[in-house]
Amino acid sequence: MIKKLILCLFVYSLFASSTNHAVGYLIQMQEPDNLAAVKEQIKNIQMEEIVLNSFTDWTKTQPLQRRGIFVRKKNPLGTVIICHGYLGCKRHAIFFKHLFPLYNVLSFDFRAHGDDKDGQVSTIGKDEALDVMAAVQFVKSDPEMAQKPVIAFGYSMGAVSAIQAQAADSTLFDAMILDCPFASSDEAMKRGLEEKLKFSLFGKQFSIPGKQFIIDHMYDDAAQALTNFLFKMITQLDSKKVATKFVRIAPVESIKNVTVPCYFIHCHNDNKVTVQDIENLYNNKPGFKRLWITQGQSHFGSYPHNPELYWYKVNKFLKKLREQQLHERDQEKVCDHRVQIAIKNNKITVMVDDDLTKNIDNGIAAMI
Repeated sequence: MIKKLILCLFVYSLFASSTNHAVGYLIQMQEPDNLAAVKEQIKNIQMEEIVLNSFTDWTKTQPLQRRGIFVRKKNPLGTVIICHGYLGCKRHAIFFKHLFPLYNVLSFDFRAHGDDKDGQVSTIGKDEALDVMAAVQFVKSDPEMAQKPVIAFGYSMGAVSAIQAQAADSTLFDAMILDCPFASSDEAMKRGLEEKLKFSLFGKQFSIPGKQFIIDHMYDDAAQALTNFLFKMITQLDSKKVATKFVRIAPVESIKNVTVPCYFIHCHNDNKVTVQDIENLYNNKPGFKRLWITQGQSHFGSYPHNPELYWYKVNKFLKKLREQQLHERDQEKVCDHRVQIAIKNNKITVMVDDDLTKNIDNGIAAMI
């Protein structure tokens, strides 16, 4: 048993080292010593503060302005719109502009976030879809960008907002990169209540009654204070920092109306959104799609876990889009980096994605 455990740990370390080797090679190919080229790239980047014209709700009768940052580059292939998460802002989001060296990048403040938020409320994705639409409208009203692709990159609430927007208007985006969106507000709250509303007595666990009543009425105006309290308890996010109105939202249903290519990203140790959530979203989405499950350790933890590999995977997806002919490729593909190891008859089988299998296979062959 101990021998098998040591063998598993060895294979795991081999997986990690082969990943780092691949990423190290990628960095070497970027010629970091060519500072003149880097300086020229910086000169060709223009950053400007912008204003987006959104609406307060879906009646679209009352305008709402949001502020953003637009990074304009020389001869871009298109524009990536970054949609931040709950409690985030445009200045947090623009950090990720380096993921998209060939594209213009736009980030913006969702309602009730960032600048000029007085009197606004967040709906954690529902009305935020209107802000996403305003960002796309800004890009497509620019003569230089109107005919070029627009890509969504959203994480957490931002990914949900992008899904809701695209489901409502299929002409917005040409592709979407969606990191850790939740599948349903109902299921998220139900799951949280099942975990939190328990107590132990004489060694046995009991659930506090009234859970279904809370779920049925948590969107009522009179219950918002209670829902805020439960939301904070379940997610460990302080909704008092952002004025929030909880509404029913189900991206897992909306994604059925999203037909553009989508790249779903999720880490298996996300403490707020389950792997089951991302798998349900992936399964419900029609057409070309990819799913990458990473070894990240927290909500939106895939990037900090391995930023170089994240860069590589995102740009590989974008490269496939530029090559077109997606109908000739596999329409579905899951890349699961939760290392799965099986030992049978003293033989080791490791299941990982195509990018890393060869290195690991060679290492195992040498070991055996």
